Amino acid sequence: MKIAVCVDDNMGMLFNSRRQSRDRELIKDFVETANNNNIYIKPFSKVLFDEYRVIIDNNMLNNAQENDFCFLENESILPYIDKVNELIIYRWNRNYPYDFCFEMPENFSLKESTEFKGSSHEKITKEIYIK
Repeated sequence: MKIAVCVDDNMGMLFNSRRQSRDRELIKDFVETANNNNIYIKPFSKVLFDEYRVIIDNNMLNNAQENDFCFLENESILPYIDKVNELIIYRWNRNYPYDFCFEMPENFSLKESTEFKGSSHEKITKEIYIK
């Protein structure tokens, strides 16, 4: 499966059980990257994907298959790392308060890096890592 996460400069994802930030252009980019493959999200992320066809599943990391995409905001991927073949890391390029971090797994290498202008951030960096 392919996992997408959003992080700040310290790999922070959440603060006080809330996402650090959100951006419409980032979500649009992720949906375009999925290219009509299944997109799994948890109910926590539903508000970000209101206008898109997604699968809402609390158990998405168990249920997603090899070519499925998962947008992850509030869970570690490490217990599921054997199923992950690609990571998409969106970087806010800012420091936010955080109390939950993304743990970068070993054995992934950077395939490509691009930047784009978001709706709420002047610059968002998108990095794609593969096993």
